[in-house]
Amino acid sequence: MRRLGLIGFSGSGKSSLAAIASKSGFKTVDTDSLIEKQNPEAFRLLEDGTEDDFRTLETSVISKVLKSDFDFAAFGGGVHFAHPVWKEIYESSLKLVYLRSSFENLAGRFEERPLCRKLGLEGYEKLFKSRCPLYEKAAAFVV
Repeated sequence: MRRLGLIGFSGSGKSSLAAIASKSGFKTVDTDSLIEKQNPEAFRLLEDGTEDDFRTLETSVISKVLKSDFDFAAFGGGVHFAHPVWKEIYESSLKLVYLRSSFENLAGRFEERPLCRKLGLEGYEKLFKSRCPLYEKAAAFVV
């Protein structure tokens, strides 16, 4: 089986699908969960620190994940074509699946996330709109 990576905006269901795959016997990994295990305060960087500091940590975790044995990987919402680790993802032959949704459909799922609190709903919607084409460009499949 080829390895698949799930990408998409916050709340699109990446972690939920990885959990379902895990219960079905697939080897799965959720990079956000790994980041939080490694550094329980990591997501506060998105709200209180700089996003660049968080992306550095995220890049390190993803680089390790790409070298591990898994079937499905759920990546954080910031992973797309312009992410610093994109070249490694591309060269790993991992096939990315973009879980596309509208901002309105996702709205109730991300309001308590650190970056949403920092940017506010209007700023988060701008971020959503800027990331959509980057997810599209990165993905082998869009669902």
